[in-house]
Amino acid sequence: MSADAKRRGDWAKFFEDQGMQTIRCAGPKVTSCALDLSTRCPLHEHADLIFYDEEGITPVLEEQLDLVPLRVPVAYARTMRTRQGNEYPITERVGPAARPSR
Repeated sequence: MSADAKRRGDWAKFFEDQGMQTIRCAGPKVTSCALDLSTRCPLHEHADLIFYDEEGITPVLEEQLDLVPLRVPVAYARTMRTRQGNEYPITERVGPAARPSR
Protein backbone atom coordinates (compact mmCIF):
# COMPACT_ATOMS: atom_id res chain seq x y z
CA MET A 1 0.00 0.00 0.00
CA SER A 2 1.28 3.39 -0.99
CA ALA A 3 -0.52 6.62 -1.78
CA ASP A 4 2.22 7.42 -4.31
CA ALA A 5 1.30 5.82 -7.65
CA LYS A 6 4.89 5.64 -8.95
CA ARG A 7 6.15 4.10 -5.72
CA ARG A 8 3.27 1.61 -5.67
CA GLY A 9 4.10 0.54 -9.22
CA ASP A 10 7.85 0.40 -8.61
CA TRP A 11 7.44 -1.65 -5.44
CA ALA A 12 5.08 -4.05 -7.23
CA LYS A 13 7.59 -4.45 -10.08
CA PHE A 14 10.37 -5.05 -7.51
CA PHE A 15 8.43 -8.01 -6.08
CA GLU A 16 7.16 -9.24 -9.45
CA ASP A 17 10.73 -9.30 -10.80
CA GLN A 18 11.45 -11.79 -8.00
CA GLY A 19 8.58 -14.04 -9.07
CA MET A 20 5.99 -12.85 -6.57
CA GLN A 21 2.40 -11.89 -7.30
CA THR A 22 1.30 -8.47 -6.07
CA ILE A 23 -1.93 -6.72 -5.20
CA ARG A 24 -1.82 -2.92 -5.15
CA CYS A 25 -3.68 -0.50 -2.92
CA ALA A 26 -3.56 3.29 -2.81
CA GLY A 27 -4.57 3.46 0.85
CA PRO A 28 -6.67 5.89 2.89
CA LYS A 29 -4.92 9.08 1.77
CA VAL A 30 -6.05 8.48 -1.84
CA THR A 31 -9.20 6.39 -1.72
CA SER A 32 -11.66 5.02 0.80
CA CYS A 33 -10.12 2.24 2.82
CA ALA A 34 -11.89 -1.06 3.50
CA LEU A 35 -10.66 -0.85 7.09
CA ASP A 36 -12.53 2.46 7.48
CA LEU A 37 -15.75 0.67 6.54
CA SER A 38 -15.19 -2.78 8.01
CA THR A 39 -12.96 -4.73 10.34
CA ARG A 40 -11.30 -6.50 7.43
CA CYS A 41 -9.67 -5.72 4.12
CA PRO A 42 -10.42 -8.15 1.26
CA LEU A 43 -6.91 -7.60 -0.12
CA HIS A 44 -5.38 -8.91 3.12
CA GLU A 45 -7.21 -12.21 2.66
CA HIS A 46 -5.20 -13.01 -0.48
CA ALA A 47 -1.80 -11.89 0.77
CA ASP A 48 1.13 -13.88 2.12
CA LEU A 49 2.84 -10.68 3.26
CA ILE A 50 1.49 -7.14 3.45
CA PHE A 51 3.74 -4.15 2.73
CA TYR A 52 2.74 -0.65 3.81
CA ASP A 53 4.58 2.50 2.80
CA GLU A 54 5.28 4.26 6.11
CA GLU A 55 4.55 7.62 4.47
CA GLY A 56 1.01 6.46 3.69
CA ILE A 57 0.13 5.25 7.16
CA THR A 58 -2.32 7.51 8.94
CA PRO A 59 -2.72 7.29 12.73
CA VAL A 60 -6.23 5.89 12.24
CA LEU A 61 -5.02 3.21 9.80
CA GLU A 62 -2.19 2.18 12.12
CA GLU A 63 -4.64 1.83 14.99
CA GLN A 64 -6.96 -0.25 12.80
CA LEU A 65 -4.08 -2.50 11.75
CA ASP A 66 -3.19 -3.02 15.42
CA LEU A 67 -6.76 -4.08 16.21
CA VAL A 68 -7.41 -6.38 13.24
CA PRO A 69 -6.12 -9.93 13.70
CA LEU A 70 -4.23 -10.65 10.47
CA ARG A 71 -3.13 -14.14 9.45
CA VAL A 72 0.02 -12.75 7.78
CA PRO A 73 2.71 -10.30 8.91
CA VAL A 74 2.62 -6.61 8.02
CA ALA A 75 5.87 -4.96 6.92
CA TYR A 76 6.21 -1.20 7.22
CA ALA A 77 8.75 0.14 4.74
CA ARG A 78 10.39 3.29 3.48
CA THR A 79 11.59 3.71 -0.06
CA MET A 80 15.02 3.80 -1.66
CA ARG A 81 15.91 4.62 -5.27
CA THR A 82 18.09 2.84 -7.79
CA ARG A 83 20.43 4.85 -10.01
CA GLN A 84 17.75 4.61 -12.69
CA GLY A 85 15.24 6.28 -10.36
CA ASN A 86 13.12 3.21 -9.62
CA GLU A 87 11.94 2.83 -6.06
CA TYR A 88 12.13 -0.29 -3.91
CA PRO A 89 11.05 -0.97 -0.31
CA ILE A 90 13.34 -1.10 2.70
CA THR A 91 11.60 -2.73 5.65
CA GLU A 92 11.69 -0.64 8.82
CA ARG A 93 9.62 -2.88 11.07
CA VAL A 94 7.36 -5.91 10.86
CA GLY A 95 4.15 -6.54 12.78
CA PRO A 96 3.62 -10.24 13.42
CA ALA A 97 0.64 -12.21 12.21
CA ALA A 98 -2.01 -12.98 14.79
CA ARG A 99 -1.52 -16.26 16.56
CA PRO A 100 -4.17 -18.86 15.82
CA SER A 101 -6.63 -19.31 18.68
CA ARG A 102 -6.54 -22.67 20.41
